[in-house]
Amino acid sequence: MSQMRVPARRRDPDGPLARLRVATAQAHHDLDSSLGVLDRPWGPDRHRRWLGLTWGLLAPLERTLSAFALREPGVLDLVSRARADLALADLRVLGADDAEIGALRECPTVPVATDRAAALGISYVLDGSTLGGGLIAGAVVSAGVPVEATTSLTGAEGAGRRWRETMAAIEAAGEAAVPGMTAAAVATFAAYRSWLSPLVVEVAS
Repeated sequence: MSQMRVPARRRDPDGPLARLRVATAQAHHDLDSSLGVLDRPWGPDRHRRWLGLTWGLLAPLERTLSAFALREPGVLDLVSRARADLALADLRVLGADDAEIGALRECPTVPVATDRAAALGISYVLDGSTLGGGLIAGAVVSAGVPVEATTSLTGAEGAGRRWRETMAAIEAAGEAAVPGMTAAAVATFAAYRSWLSPLVVEVAS
């Protein structure tokens, strides 16, 4: 699939991206504060559970984005953004077998990429998570997790470039797309917070 093609432009401090950030700030904060990943003990067993849960989010989200891309090709380079298969590969590094992987469940409450605005809202959350993923990867490797089991945190090489492309696509979508992008992004943050909550309970116990 071709990479998204958007014109180079200076971001408007009051434009779509800025408005999306403001509108989703509370949902983003709620997710980060509820997980507190960098403030909690970690290790291979905990990381294994993390990978299984995050796969359960990535798989349906990437599937709905792929369905959108079939209707509107060229908006998003989904091949380089995909991380669900990387999560499975990370699990294999930690010793997961076919039975464990086959028992993984998908989150049933992810938003659907019904149009371009929704697809960009979902991508805003997914691509943004790869930026913080670098910090998480460093922390979990320090806790004893093999670096080979952290590929899904940052995705394929080029996370920074992909994030810049996503920001440019959001700007190019225009003001009319902001409500749809916001609704999808907030729903994605909420799905993450709800689906990963068992991990928080396990860490706290």
